[in-house]
Amino acid sequence: MVSFFSDTNLKLKKITTLLAPPQYKLFMNTNDILIQLKNKRAAIFIDDANLFYMQKRVGWEIDWEKTKKFFEDNLQSAIWFYYLGMPLTEKGRFENEKLKEKLTKIGFQVKTKPLKKIYLDDQKVDFKHKCNFDVEIAFDIARHIAEIDLAIIMSGDSDFLEAKNYCLENKKGFLITCFEERVAWEIRRVYHLFFEDIKDFVRKK
Repeated sequence: MVSFFSDTNLKLKKITTLLAPPQYKLFMNTNDILIQLKNKRAAIFIDDANLFYMQKRVGWEIDWEKTKKFFEDNLQSAIWFYYLGMPLTEKGRFENEKLKEKLTKIGFQVKTKPLKKIYLDDQKVDFKHKCNFDVEIAFDIARHIAEIDLAIIMSGDSDFLEAKNYCLENKKGFLITCFEERVAWEIRRVYHLFFEDIKDFVRKK
C-alpha cells in the first residue's frame, strides 16, 4: 500500500542489466498514488529552473493550468508556489513577466529573483545562467507545514530529499513529481510521480 507518510528506502527491487549499473526502482501504480491524494491538503512547490530544461529535453511542455486542475481534482485543497528566475535580457524578462502574470491569475504564488551568470572557465568565455531556490522552497515548506497534510515538490533535484525527512518528522506526507528521464536514483527511492505517467492530463497542446 502506498503511503506518503512512511519512508520507502527498503521497499525496493534491484534490477540488473548487462549494459548498465544496477538500477533501483520503487514499484508503484499511478492510480495508487492518486488514491492517496484524496482528502489531503497539499502545498505544491514548483522549481521552474529544473523543469525548464527537462521540458526542452523531452520535447513537450507542461500546461500549468491543466496540471493545477489535475491535482486539485485529486486533492481536498492545494496551495501553489512557483519559483521563477528572471533573465538578464529585456526580452527574457518580458517573457517571464508574462508567465508570472498568467500563473498569478490562476492562483499560483510566484516568487522570483534574477538569474546569475556562472562562468565555467577562467577566461570567462563559457557560462550558464542559474537560479537556485532551494533555500526559499525549504523555508516555505517549514512555514506551511502546520496547515497541510502533504508536500509535493515538482523538481528532479535530489537536493530536496532532505525535505522528505522534515515532512516525515512532522507526520506529513511527501511526494516528488518530476520527469523520469535522467532522474536521480535517489528520487526513485522515495514516493514519486513522473510527468510522463500523467502526460495526457498535463501536456500543453
